[in-house]
Amino acid sequence: MNSDWKIRIATENDLDCILSHRRGMFQEMGFTDASVLDQVVAASRGFIEKGLSDGSYRGFLAVTENNEVVAGAGLAITDWLAHPAAPKQSRRAYILNVYTAPDYRRKGIARVLMQAVLDHCKQEGFISVWLHASEYGRPLYESMGFEAANEMKIMLKPNGLVRNE
Repeated sequence: MNSDWKIRIATENDLDCILSHRRGMFQEMGFTDASVLDQVVAASRGFIEKGLSDGSYRGFLAVTENNEVVAGAGLAITDWLAHPAAPKQSRRAYILNVYTAPDYRRKGIARVLMQAVLDHCKQEGFISVWLHASEYGRPLYESMGFEAANEMKIMLKPNGLVRNE
């Protein structure tokens, strides 16, 4: 851990910061339509706000000595069906909203955040953790032991026609 910053757990007061990170994450992934990003933030607000309140969303924030939030990672805990690999587990842990402010990148903050999330998941008894990796995050996640899984997706247009992305 660097003495210039520390990790703390997000509270309900951090909602706007978390939403800002979510927006910034998508912008850097190439989604630049401001009105669409506004919609994403608006639609995500209730989910994260409720989750911070009831524990189904857990935020991990890197903060400087001056209490400036410079990075964050989120963990969504959802009810999920058991699987033969985890026959007694009826929840799923999903990491999301991993973001580091540009001036604080390449300093090991994201790795420390991710380790804090994984340690938390171990304490909660999870045997697997999921995330969607951007091209920027993939090297970090792979270096920490994440591997591609067999999940697939399909994008559906509102009119019912399928499109490939």
